[in-house]
Amino acid sequence: MSKPTVGFAGLGAMGGGMAKNLVKNGFSVKGFDVFQPLVDSFVEAGGKAAKSPKEAATDVDFFVSMVANAAQNSSLLFDGEDCVVKGLGKGKTFILCSTTPPAFLHELRKRLDSEFNRPDVKLLDCPVSGGTLRAGDGSLSIFSSGPDDHLDEAKAVLECMSGNLYRMGGISNGTKTKTIHQLLAGTNIITASEAMGLAATVGLNTQAVMEHVQQSDGDSFMFSNRTPHMLKNDWTALSALGIILKDTTIVTDTARAESIPCPLSNTAHYTYLQGVQAGLLKDDDAKLVQLYLPSSQGDLVHKMTTADAKMNSNHQISKETVNDLLCGIHLAASVEGMYFCHKLGGIESKLMYEIIVKAAGWNRMFEKYIAKMLEKGSWTLADCPGADEVGKRLGEAVKKCEAIGFPCPMASAALQQFHFAGLARK
Repeated sequence: MSKPTVGFAGLGAMGGGMAKNLVKNGFSVKGFDVFQPLVDSFVEAGGKAAKSPKEAATDVDFFVSMVANAAQNSSLLFDGEDCVVKGLGKGKTFILCSTTPPAFLHELRKRLDSEFNRPDVKLLDCPVSGGTLRAGDGSLSIFSSGPDDHLDEAKAVLECMSGNLYRMGGISNGTKTKTIHQLLAGTNIITASEAMGLAATVGLNTQAVMEHVQQSDGDSFMFSNRTPHMLKNDWTALSALGIILKDTTIVTDTARAESIPCPLSNTAHYTYLQGVQAGLLKDDDAKLVQLYLPSSQGDLVHKMTTADAKMNSNHQISKETVNDLLCGIHLAASVEGMYFCHKLGGIESKLMYEIIVKAAGWNRMFEKYIAKMLEKGSWTLADCPGADEVGKRLGEAVKKCEAIGFPCPMASAALQQFHFAGLARK
């Protein structure tokens, strides 16, 4: 059987890899982007160029969107004579892979049906996770939702782009899943900067610290992915600050709208805003480590790769202190993420656990502790086995940071949650 034809919009770091991977696997793909060099690169990879969204959507079976946000998707679909809805054929499918607020999917469905009289357009909610490398080799995690028969029809396209393809239920459940996942990813990214900023500040060998953490409970996907950028002082924008800032905005806005307390996610979000004020919006998000360093020593993590690897500690801060800081933040954020999942509704906790341990939001404390809490389903640190000891060690790490005047907003926010848990048990 011949493979379905695909229109594609948003050929940036993630979308470009996804579209090129479809071409590589034998799909006929028409690509559109407002930035011509991205279109040229796509054509060089064997894709076909489209001059407008309408042209990309004409005579295709599926249209995939990876533009940046909800506003761009609204414009892509509905604005002007060259929009997607003007080109998409009767009964064809629009696959939204961008990260958007959960409520946005229902807005799109309503506009398609009522405002544009296109109830025939099949709408699938399929946000992705995994980064640029996985986008390029077709091994992304995709959280798909929508009618089962429509997902069955899109299976060939979705499977080509994914290594882990999940079905999450009705429309917007895919985006809910991505929002929950990004709470973990968003807290883990800035926590890596906080930890390595501390290690560099006290003069520890940063290469040795990274290797120690990777063998300990403080490790996360984001730590092991971002820390090498810091060690090399390489700020090539593989994942710009603006991307995770957009995602944490969705998390915090959704939490606020649903009256769900998410203190660690809020702290991460406001720290990202500090990064924007520092001029880092378009830089790789690993560069946020510079917020924790003297302005004249932005390369200190790199310089400390040659520090004395035998020095066990400085200012009583050791590799174990850095690991304790990571463990405490990760556990508090993990419980917060699962509480967010529970209160948001629609996503089964065990499935969410299975998704996160295979995705970029993974951290070792999540895998170690959340599995023990699934049966009871009470998402609070007060009911988390082992939380007392983790919180105690985090408290000692925070005291040491305070003694040298090192800012640790994520660790401090996490510690407050351990304090609240202690009160709840009294």
